[in-house]
Amino acid sequence: MSSKRNFLLYMIGRFISYIGTGIQQIALPLYILDITHSGIMMGVFSILNLVPNLITLPFAGMLGDRKNRRNIMVATDLGRGIIICLLGTLALTGNINIYILFIAQIFISIMDSIFGGSSTALLPELVSEESLMKATSTRGGLDAASMIVGPALGGIIYGLLGIKAVFYLNAASFIISGILSFLIIYENKINDKGKITLKSFFNENLETLTFIKGNKGIMQLFGYAMMTNLLLTPSFDIVLPYIMKKGIGFSSQQFGYLMSIFTLGVLVGNVVLGLGAKKAKTKNIMNLSFIMESVMLFGFSIVIFPKQVSLLGGHSWTLFIVIALICVTIGGFNAGVNTPISTNLQKMVPNEMRARFFSLIGMIAQGAVPLGSIMYGVLLDRFHYYNIFMIVTILNTVITLIFIFKAVPEVYEPKVQVILEN
Repeated sequence: MSSKRNFLLYMIGRFISYIGTGIQQIALPLYILDITHSGIMMGVFSILNLVPNLITLPFAGMLGDRKNRRNIMVATDLGRGIIICLLGTLALTGNINIYILFIAQIFISIMDSIFGGSSTALLPELVSEESLMKATSTRGGLDAASMIVGPALGGIIYGLLGIKAVFYLNAASFIISGILSFLIIYENKINDKGKITLKSFFNENLETLTFIKGNKGIMQLFGYAMMTNLLLTPSFDIVLPYIMKKGIGFSSQQFGYLMSIFTLGVLVGNVVLGLGAKKAKTKNIMNLSFIMESVMLFGFSIVIFPKQVSLLGGHSWTLFIVIALICVTIGGFNAGVNTPISTNLQKMVPNEMRARFFSLIGMIAQGAVPLGSIMYGVLLDRFHYYNIFMIVTILNTVITLIFIFKAVPEVYEPKVQVILEN
């Protein structure tokens, strides 16, 4: 009973917090644009959101493997809530400016990384091994739902009530999340290793890298996730908007609808996965999702070629519906890939190393995005967008097929690591 209660508190808190974050993520760039009329300032804000997070992640992982993870979540939730509440008060009194926003965002970004490492590492401690797949799919589904609800509310609330309401709502979401996390009954199983020093920083992160290198199953999952992330994430961030708006001619609103439809697919995929987690074999789920995601990416690559666009009426609702169906299907099968991989990694990594491991993954994954963005930006200036996306799809499919045929059994049915091997 206590495990169900703890999981419920964890999920409700996370969901509320993510909705608040989604509201602010949409409203804040609009506000910065309104007060500065500068795209450069929006870019600076984006950098201040990413870079402190990246720098902090290795330290955040060490903290999550040394201290009480629940208490870290509570502290960072309340810390972010207080900072954003202060921003709301400054906005209310007319004393806010762009520099205050930038400074606040640095601290929020740092706390985001600290919260993320401990939150990810805590989940396997709250549920049984048998329930971990269902728990992970539930988390993925609610995260997807928050990414639909939060941004939609963000545009509405900012338009009707202004930035003050956005700040206060987001602050309230963090404070409520912190209170719910505090109510989790949690027995800390982490041994405090004392202060973080430069020596311990290098030694413990090197220990994590050595562990990854020494485990073939983790190396395969880690390698696949990193390579596909480098290929696909920046292509969706850079190439896809270019395709939709400049290539096909869809409006910004239609592009927003398509992104929401993709997220809806992720939500549905996680719901289906959660309902059938105990009935289907993980290997069958993953391989089917790998193949279908690749097939649908090929379908999308073909549809965006100029001849097919012309046959389907250009930027018509007919083409929009075809692409929407592809997007929702890709989203659904994407959940069938990402959720089992995340679940299996949680099982394969020892509890005392889990925060460091997932923080390291996050650092590499996020660090790959700017690199990929620059690469795709250069390619778009030299080659046709439809050729670029087709090549990306082919490369992703080759990587996926190699993974399927070379995967060791532990990739699909991992053994739980309880004690860190010396």
